[in-house]
Amino acid sequence: MENFNREEVKEEVLKVGKWKRFFFMTVYAFAIQFALNIALVIAFIQFLFFLFTSKINEALFNFNKQIFLFFDDTLSFLLFQTEEMPFPFKKSSNEDDDMNAPEIVEGEADVIQEDESEEAFNDSEDKPADSEEEKEEDPKS
Repeated sequence: MENFNREEVKEEVLKVGKWKRFFFMTVYAFAIQFALNIALVIAFIQFLFFLFTSKINEALFNFNKQIFLFFDDTLSFLLFQTEEMPFPFKKSSNEDDDMNAPEIVEGEADVIQEDESEEAFNDSEDKPADSEEEKEEDPKS
């Protein structure tokens, strides 16, 4: 076993970042217990909706998704899977989507009607052909 230097251990124990994490871990441990109780109540209410209407309530369904994301993020933080703190400190997924979303650029285009475009196309085909025929007929060139 390694021989620990008391000064190094003292420095490690007194680091503010570690105690800050401990504080937030304690707060999130209580928050996840509270969220579990809310999730169980919502599950019961959702069952009542399903029992009487044979359909789930969309608003409760969406709220349940948010609670599930909170559970996932909080457990990841509590079990040292990530250093990123959960809601309300975490960036929302909408912000990430907005940054990765393609940029929409508006512009204007000239509209050419089909009759005009066909005439322009026929005129362009006729002009080179006419000029070649004129060259063949005109011996002066």
